Amino acid sequence: MIKLKRVEEICGQFEKKRILVYGDVILDRYIFGSVNRISPEAPVPVVKVEKEEFRLGGAGNVAANIDRLGARGLLMGIAGEDVYSEKLLELKPLNNAIIRSGVNQTLVKTRVISQRQQIVRIDREEPVRVTPGIAASILKTVKDLNQEDLHGIIVSDYAKGTLTREIMGSLKDLAKSRHIPIIVDPKPPNFRFYRDIDGITPNRQEAETIVNKKIETDEDAAAAVKLIRRKFKTKFSIITRGGKGITAGEAGKKIFHLPAFNHEVYDVTGAGDTVVSVLLLSLVCGADLREAAALANGAASIVVEKVGTSQVTLDELHQRMKYLIRNFKERG
Repeated sequence: MIKLKRVEEICGQFEKKRILVYGDVILDRYIFGSVNRISPEAPVPVVKVEKEEFRLGGAGNVAANIDRLGARGLLMGIAGEDVYSEKLLELKPLNNAIIRSGVNQTLVKTRVISQRQQIVRIDREEPVRVTPGIAASILKTVKDLNQEDLHGIIVSDYAKGTLTREIMGSLKDLAKSRHIPIIVDPKPPNFRFYRDIDGITPNRQEAETIVNKKIETDEDAAAAVKLIRRKFKTKFSIITRGGKGITAGEAGKKIFHLPAFNHEVYDVTGAGDTVVSVLLLSLVCGADLREAAALANGAASIVVEKVGTSQVTLDELHQRMKYLIRNFKERG
């Protein structure tokens, strides 16, 4: 397990870092209300709306996690020219390189929640169209970043259409030219884009799709980590396994397992975003993979105890790591 002194050393450098986040930007809309009766029109609950909130989702949540930890997340993606994209700009007024396009709709997920339970989710999403003009604008922005202060790249792929082979190639070229790490939070349709990156962080279901085998035990997960790393020619691979924690491995070193911890799971929304955010931030601050995974695992244990898309503060992370260091040990 990571030492508390190392937690302080690593987290103390977060504020110096700037991370590029490219991917599918989603606006998460939350409608909170109370349910006291069933509709006379159909056997469904009637929700009396009490408040409404908008939050950054998808790649936006990754950038929001980076911002909340004191670093700077430069967010790149595609949205529509609509009221929802205006809300995205309000939520992320700084370090925002989102391209607004009339040929696209902003991706919106609306969740109706009562008594901390999600009643229904309504998705507003057409496949994102990357026209030649949009692609040219993105490629130019990426090229221009070669001259800017940048410490790492996260590709947050929700398979909505924002990531293309050409754009992924430009991001890999940028990482190579700047000698900075690039890691991907993947989705099955785009697996062919991910070769020759530094790291990949599938969840259990995504990993099962990659290896074409069920992952039920630590041994299954360890074998999958090895296969995934070889398949994509990455330096490391990590599988997030929900209630079974995290399994991770890198070339030439022993695979390890970190148990999950949480007081009570309310909502797993965005937990993977938190993992990839804290993981890369920690790595660019000098953490080794075990240390970075421990911090990411601790951060994920916090957000699943919150309702909806959420981020972690430095103080929350420090307090949780103190607890985990005292009470838990990794398996490996």
